[in-house]
Amino acid sequence: MAGITEMGFRPLLRVPNIGANPHRNSAYICFRLIVLRMRQTQRRVFTMAGRPDTATATAAPHRTARLTGAVCAATVLALAAAGCSSSASDSTSSSSAAAAGSSATGSAGSCGTVPTEPFKDATGLVRALGAKYEAAYSGYSGTVQKSKWADWKPTKKSGFTIGISESQLSNPYQTLINTSLQKYLKADGYKVIDLVSTNEVTNQIAQFNQLITDKVDLIIYQPLASGFDSVVDKAAAAGIPSISMLNNVVDANTVNVVPNSFAAGEAQAAAVAKALSGKGSILGVHGIKGVPIDTDTFTGAKAALALCPNIKLDDSIYTDFSPTTAQTNVQHYLAANPTKTIGGVLEGGPMTTGVISAFQKSSQTVPTIADNGLTVGGVAYWNAHQSSYQGVGLFNPGDGLANAVAQVAHHMLAGSGVKVSDIVIDPPLVTNSNLSSFYKSGFAVGNAATVTEGDVNQSFATSSYIDGFFNSTN
Repeated sequence: MAGITEMGFRPLLRVPNIGANPHRNSAYICFRLIVLRMRQTQRRVFTMAGRPDTATATAAPHRTARLTGAVCAATVLALAAAGCSSSASDSTSSSSAAAAGSSATGSAGSCGTVPTEPFKDATGLVRALGAKYEAAYSGYSGTVQKSKWADWKPTKKSGFTIGISESQLSNPYQTLINTSLQKYLKADGYKVIDLVSTNEVTNQIAQFNQLITDKVDLIIYQPLASGFDSVVDKAAAAGIPSISMLNNVVDANTVNVVPNSFAAGEAQAAAVAKALSGKGSILGVHGIKGVPIDTDTFTGAKAALALCPNIKLDDSIYTDFSPTTAQTNVQHYLAANPTKTIGGVLEGGPMTTGVISAFQKSSQTVPTIADNGLTVGGVAYWNAHQSSYQGVGLFNPGDGLANAVAQVAHHMLAGSGVKVSDIVIDPPLVTNSNLSSFYKSGFAVGNAATVTEGDVNQSFATSSYIDGFFNSTN
């Protein structure tokens, strides 16, 4: 109880007799969860001691917001009265975590590690796909459902028209997705109608409605934000399936083909924290506020940094996913905070070249940057400064995502039957140990383009991985 009273909390109940190994006892765990809930209410910081260093699939999740203090208090009193043993407590803790409705329980860890996170797969659809698929969904923000198109077959065998609705081509990554997707779809013999919107959701929804009016056979879209449920349902009612790419929409009438942005953010933040030895300041550089890929990336990053009490994150910068805007805004931030030492940078997208330039123009040392999307210029800088720079990156190539989406579209129009609403891909993490596999001679510092599958002969999502989401492969 000393740890609680030191923070100004009034003791509400006493710790039950927990025996020789308290951290394996559910009564103790529940008691600590109550403390954490009190912390959240009073917005204070509380660091739990004795967390395991290794992550296991059966450990209790560190996200305590899912359990109420009332439930835990009841568990504490019940276990204390029953005098349960440590082994019985382990079982109780695991079953309580599973009751949260997720496919897998989470696991806590220490600063610089990546916890295993639960995700929403209440009917076990992902688990049925196999272990390699389940691992890719850790912490995924969407809700996995049985796809409405699981038993669907088109009424014709050829002559398909696919409509594309993509948000503004504001950076090289967006442009690469668009051009690659058209290339792959046309190579499969499809007619393509390509519509590019502004960064206004209403404009993109209007384009989506236009594609329904045009009676295309399938719609591929990149949603800017929420609000697409109604048009997705309208398309489904007209017999038109849709595929959301990059950002997910929670609706069984659409098929999401997306990177696991939560897991990506978590892995990158953990790597940056490790590079900082668990201490220092990190600058967060967002893309567009409210866009799912950006939101999920930083939610994952903050989950990893929650294990690092000596690291402070300031994620107040927004850039519209533009490297040029990133340079300007980061440079302004550094000028406004001349005494602040930034040890690392996290990004919502591929703005690394702009961030590097901002530090250089400010005559400051370039910190460890999580190159989210893996830019050519970022890799070139990293490769040229390996003796003094410890980088981290995420290989999330636009042509790789486009290829995965095109494969899904092909299988759906072939009547293969997609099993789930969400096809999730866990992008590879790039570190000092595998940097050489993602570097190509000729890469130039300052080049804001992202590294492609073709550049480095690395796959983003293999055909066999995509095939596993379908009832058959035609």
